[in-house]
Amino acid sequence: MNPAVEYLAPIERERMQIRHLKIANFRGIATLDWTPHSAFCCLIGAGDSGKSTLLDAVEAALSSRWFSFTEPDFLNCDTANPIIIEATVGELSKALKSDERLGLYIRGWTAAGELRDEPEDNDEPVLTVRLTVDAAMEPSWELVCDRLAEPRTLSNRDRALFGLVRLAGEDARHLAWGQGSVLARLTGDSKEAAARLAEAYRAARASANLGDIESLADAAEMAERFAKGLGAYVEGAYEPGLELGRSGLSSGSIALHDSGVPLRLAGLGTRRLATLAIQKSAIAEGAIVLVDEIEHGLEPHRIIAAIAQLKSDQNKAQETCRPIGHILMTTHSDVAVGEAGADSLRMVQISRPNRMLTVTHPVSPDTIRPLMRFTPRALFARRILVTEGNTELGLLLGLRENWSARHDNQPIEQLGAAIADGNGEQACSLALALADLGYATAIYRDSDTALTVATLADLARADIPVFEYGGALNTEQAIFLAANNSMVQELLTYAREERGDDAINNNLEIRIHDLDIEAIREEFTLWGLNSALNNTQLREAIAEVAARKKWFKDQRIGRGLAPLVWRIATHNSASPLATVLAQIEAWLYA
Repeated sequence: MNPAVEYLAPIERERMQIRHLKIANFRGIATLDWTPHSAFCCLIGAGDSGKSTLLDAVEAALSSRWFSFTEPDFLNCDTANPIIIEATVGELSKALKSDERLGLYIRGWTAAGELRDEPEDNDEPVLTVRLTVDAAMEPSWELVCDRLAEPRTLSNRDRALFGLVRLAGEDARHLAWGQGSVLARLTGDSKEAAARLAEAYRAARASANLGDIESLADAAEMAERFAKGLGAYVEGAYEPGLELGRSGLSSGSIALHDSGVPLRLAGLGTRRLATLAIQKSAIAEGAIVLVDEIEHGLEPHRIIAAIAQLKSDQNKAQETCRPIGHILMTTHSDVAVGEAGADSLRMVQISRPNRMLTVTHPVSPDTIRPLMRFTPRALFARRILVTEGNTELGLLLGLRENWSARHDNQPIEQLGAAIADGNGEQACSLALALADLGYATAIYRDSDTALTVATLADLARADIPVFEYGGALNTEQAIFLAANNSMVQELLTYAREERGDDAINNNLEIRIHDLDIEAIREEFTLWGLNSALNNTQLREAIAEVAARKKWFKDQRIGRGLAPLVWRIATHNSASPLATVLAQIEAWLYA
């Protein structure tokens, strides 16, 4: 058998879950030691954090394909340190557990998530596959168990039993009936596939009415059903059609068409989903499925549909006590993150310069649900500033446009920093949860409500700085007290534009008893002539009303306020407002 060709096991392929994964010296990863803890893992993280490399490692260890390795596959191109990838796989089939060749190497996986060579009665039976690549560039796949002196070499046929498929979604060969394609497998079972395809090819030579060939028509119908289920657009109906290339008529000349148009010519999203669906349909329930960047080429609603379908398949399997399998998915889409859910999130981070890869999950998923609801894109950053509410969030989103000019025209996003909504009182618990996941985290909040001693201690232990104004000031007070008279007037004008003249004026009349509506309509510099309150007291009164009536508690309004706040802070650089904003800028650009 050609070692470059992937071995296709019968459609009744075994099903698996990865219990433990170890990687050493593979590409940009020096070490990884990871226990997934979930049948559906959505891997997220900043760019170049190692997400796709992790999937590549799993595929290299468990796929039936032969992999060729070169120097760049070794960490720092150093072939003196061998590549070692170990995947411990559970949810084994009865056939694998009783296989005379492989069964001797079964180990035990405990309920506490520990691996032992001598399995006990309550342990889950697991097998550990080790891929080793040394300086000779020759990969070696083995089953290992420390209680046995010698490992067992695995052939590509053996590895096919682990039921892994990489849903790359752009492999055009799966849209035709060529050698090794999934459509070829759907045409018939393993014993009859070769004969049926040979018959189909002979019929194709005699006639182009390929739809009359029952095996091809049935496979096309199944492919259409699977593709629709995953969200692919189908214009008419899928059918087999003839495509002649420069090499003439061959197995690959019979391709899937949609109303006479080759499916390979469809849009990227539809082509990708169709390929994903066809590949998934040809594997057994409960297989290990790898999906890299599921959002590529898809609109948000089709991202949601595709993930929902993958999760639904697992849920149905669980309800009917069938094998669930394992899905490892990477994404850079906040839509995909939202649909995957907090329970499935796995944050991938790599330390530099030692290149240690870590994969963490929320200890309590509920704590990060507010972030996933309001600012899920922040999860793709390295540093996250959690704001207490919409006023602060909108304000900073507007102010960041001014910062880049002072930092070589670099926006904070280019440095992997993000600003997130902490949803009020949940800001501290969210920041602590993010710190537990390995993010550099800080908090920006009002000072009008003091944090408890216990909360301050927790934040200090997690190395989370808290940026606040001090002196029991809220954001509105910090702004109005830092503004001069003309800027106070501009703040009032902006509030009236957003909330309406009558609403703002009536709010103020109720609070400042010795000013009537006519006086309040005058310029702020004239208010002191008609009120017993001095200039500072008038500012405090306005700020109190602004906070209580939520003049600026809207992300859009807060963002629109930012240019004026920037001028206020610049004009009064010694104010608590300017001091805190400078500290925030320095932290985000650290």
